[in-house]
Amino acid sequence: MSQSRTILIREQCGSLGSLVSYSKEKGSRYLVRLAESTTLASSFLTKIQDVFRDIFLPHGYPDSVSEDYLNYQIWDTIQAFCSTITGTFTTEAILKGVGVGDAQASPLAAAITWIIKDGTGMIGRIIFAWWKGSSLDSDCKKWRMFADITNDAAMFLELTVPYFPEASLYILCLTTTMKAVVGVAGGATRASITQHQAIKGNMADISAKDGSQETCVNLIASIFGIILLAVFEKGEYTWTIFMIFATIHILANYMAVQSLIFRHLNSARLLLLIKMYLKFDTVISPININKRESVFLGFGIRSQDLCGYKIKIGCSLRNVVESLSPEDLEQILESHSGKNYIIVPDFKRKSLYVALKTNDAALDVISAYFDAVLTGIALSKYNNQHMDLNLKRHLHQVTPLIRLSTVVKTFPKNTTGKPRNLPKECMSEFNDYINFELANFFIAMKVNGWNVQTHALQVGSWRYLSLDNTTPAQNSTKKEK
Repeated sequence: MSQSRTILIREQCGSLGSLVSYSKEKGSRYLVRLAESTTLASSFLTKIQDVFRDIFLPHGYPDSVSEDYLNYQIWDTIQAFCSTITGTFTTEAILKGVGVGDAQASPLAAAITWIIKDGTGMIGRIIFAWWKGSSLDSDCKKWRMFADITNDAAMFLELTVPYFPEASLYILCLTTTMKAVVGVAGGATRASITQHQAIKGNMADISAKDGSQETCVNLIASIFGIILLAVFEKGEYTWTIFMIFATIHILANYMAVQSLIFRHLNSARLLLLIKMYLKFDTVISPININKRESVFLGFGIRSQDLCGYKIKIGCSLRNVVESLSPEDLEQILESHSGKNYIIVPDFKRKSLYVALKTNDAALDVISAYFDAVLTGIALSKYNNQHMDLNLKRHLHQVTPLIRLSTVVKTFPKNTTGKPRNLPKECMSEFNDYINFELANFFIAMKVNGWNVQTHALQVGSWRYLSLDNTTPAQNSTKKEK
């Protein structure tokens, strides 16, 4: 660089953009803009890359998206390509099944079949959204995987339509209902994933660019699918091609959801964290926990596997009122004074009901779940109930689980022969233990990059009001009495 030139400032459009300098030259009254020195070929390639990035990637990529964005989108692109290929073959099968190309087929019958098929799907969409809508956020990965497997199963059934023309209406109604479920689960989980990827509050931009990516992939895949249909016109390799692309589709979806690194907690991730903390006195990173999290419905860690009890948050106390005396409730309220929740055990159903106070925050919900797990372990030990969690020491380390066992051993033994709550006189010591472990747990989570300001735990809508938190209507009723 010439000594007569002084660089005043440099700028760059994103972390992938070219570096540009602004300088002044001796004797000149104007700023001089200097771009990186590039060859003609590299400059052309750079412009192509910039155009591609502007069209298909969110503004500010990669700084404006989560760390797992690229891996997820690559696998999501592969699965979308395969899904479109299989879709072209199922479309041909459906059209053959309803009589397209058959001179004897009735257009009215085909139209009625199509309308009934669509109507069944609409009903299925409404029912599924009502039935499982609240759990789609908490088990986002599992429902995403479920949606894609169900989609392949529906396409498999659609391929059989030409072989069973008399049952085509029933098959199409079933598959349309399955695809309606796929639409609800897939759309809802995609929204949850987009929200996770939008670290700069750019959810709309990411969603729009994802739509552009998918449209481009579907267009290319459709052309490729048409070529395959033309080459294998007689349909002798239809099932082989379908099985190949369906297998790749499922594998790509598995890799896609496995690549996601959620930093907020759902029940599975929280239970895995608590288990590691109790056994090893450590909290591991979001990357490692997400790798351990199951992506298949019906599999993975459950609260009863860890503490022996199902944990239900935000439920009405009417579920346990039949087995709860006024004295029991008074003891529970007293032992949870100062907390924004209470934990009510139901020994008959092997459940712990966590009732939250009004205006609960994310920290309160996570704290309540942590407290419930440790309470469940303490109850199992106190009542000599079987539990899968072992107390094996690792390198003579005193773990939170060892400390909990030590605390429970100081309690008077339960000689009644039936399960009962922890003794009232021991709750102060137990709460001190809970508060100590909870403080350590939250510190370790923050150090390891976990987001505790939000959560995806499945929580009901019921909240309890303390006696000093009654509504004005309730107060006026009391005065009238």
